[in-house]
Amino acid sequence: MTTDLRVLDCTLRDGGYYNEWNFPRPVVDRYLQALQSARVDAIEIGFRLLPEDRFLGPYAYSTDAFLKTLPLPKEALLGVMVNAKSLLASADGPEAALASLFQKADRSPVRLVRIAAHFDDVARSEAIACWLKAQGYLVGINLMQAAGKSDEELQHAGAAIQRWGAVHVLYFADSLGNMTPPRVAATIRGLRHGWQGPLGIHAHDNMGQAAANCLAATDGGVAWVDGTILGMGRGAGNARTEHLLLALNDRTPNRYAPEALFPIVMEEFEQLRRRYGWGPNLLYYLSAAYSIHPTFVQELMGRGHDTHHMLEALEFLRRSGAAMYTDEILHQALSGNGGAGEGGWSAQGWAQGKTVMIVARGPGMHQHLDALCRFVDETSPVVIALNTNPDFPREKVTVFAACHRMRLLMDFKDYQQGDRPLIAPISMIPDEVRATLVQSPSLQILDYGLRVQPRTFEVGPTGCVIPGYAVAAYAMAVAEAAGAARILLVGFDGYGPADSRSLEMSNIFRLYQARPTTVPLLAVTPTTYDIPKSSVYSPGLR
Repeated sequence: MTTDLRVLDCTLRDGGYYNEWNFPRPVVDRYLQALQSARVDAIEIGFRLLPEDRFLGPYAYSTDAFLKTLPLPKEALLGVMVNAKSLLASADGPEAALASLFQKADRSPVRLVRIAAHFDDVARSEAIACWLKAQGYLVGINLMQAAGKSDEELQHAGAAIQRWGAVHVLYFADSLGNMTPPRVAATIRGLRHGWQGPLGIHAHDNMGQAAANCLAATDGGVAWVDGTILGMGRGAGNARTEHLLLALNDRTPNRYAPEALFPIVMEEFEQLRRRYGWGPNLLYYLSAAYSIHPTFVQELMGRGHDTHHMLEALEFLRRSGAAMYTDEILHQALSGNGGAGEGGWSAQGWAQGKTVMIVARGPGMHQHLDALCRFVDETSPVVIALNTNPDFPREKVTVFAACHRMRLLMDFKDYQQGDRPLIAPISMIPDEVRATLVQSPSLQILDYGLRVQPRTFEVGPTGCVIPGYAVAAYAMAVAEAAGAARILLVGFDGYGPADSRSLEMSNIFRLYQARPTTVPLLAVTPTTYDIPKSSVYSPGLR
């Protein structure tokens, strides 16, 4: 391990992806005092971004004027980060963009400026590094998505940066969180073929390897190690500063005072973690294993999509490749392959003039199950159970409906019982599941087609176009195509007005009811949705 080790904490910069860089001032004051007491070597206080047309908190811009209002530790090196991509895209060129952001270093509290750059942008980033050095700043380069780069790519980047003579420390970032200690060691060797100066590591924790990767890096001679308080950072987060200080103190006793961080970890930042929900989980692990940018998972979780939809989106991203995040790719993942929109079965006349009851698994279904079963026995509606719905008596079900590829993958053994037909878009079913289902001699599959298109609800005899992979929307389309006289909704309680799942379902109901050919909807168990309501106990319902 190098004796010139520096721990850099970048909580307010990397953690800002969760709160738009808008940290409460009391938290920041206590954070800065804690870092000073813990003897952390460097603090990356935030980004220094070019102006954006949206609200961002002060740590997105980290202007000198604002930084001078903070109780900055006197001993720690203060830094900010810039994005090479946005500077290079500036209409007036990167130097003019930098001049709008920075004054000379001797007039600024900032001493270190790190340039976040993808490998493809390294060659063009020389002007950025040289301009910053000329103003008196220490310059760092943060090479993003270093995992999986060949020795040749690493050597080429390191040698190019060495030739500039402007960079003090060269970082490599495990942006996708899928490095391992052996891969860290290989990355160091590759960079060392071209770069002779100090190295640094920025590790993400998608696979729970961030701390181990940092320690492996210090064993390999890396001098700069990043961490954040409680791991707060983009996606699954980063190596935890408090853990790094504890581990490094075992190697260099009394170098740091990690116990100074413990109160703020367990109080302020634990509250932030409960609010924003960063940290490793299965979805982040899968994103690392599939080489998917973690922002996709962060967005999926933040929007409240159900488990099956998120897993389906990740599978799409795995197949298509998504190492770089864009909103467009996320939309494609949520829409899947779109679907053909036409199936091999016509629903026309299948429930002509009948009542169709669509059964979801909300609390209202469980609470009023006895009354629902009596209603089915007395009136003989066509009962469509969404997915397998094991809590609703199977003998009361006419047909199951499913349209999530991942949900079909998980539930196909239940459908194989073959005692009830399955309505599903065959073209959307995974090949391995389709082969198994089709070969099941007792199972009848009614192939009603599906295509996903935002803000659209269209119904045809053999398929539908709906705004997302919502099985409720698919079942409503089937009921309308089948000629139902009315649709009774069971178990559609809602998730609360601010929950994105409720917003998604409300949008589906709005789109459905706005059409001139819609079949009347009627919720017969409690619901918060803006749809007509009755009660399964009402005599007028019979």
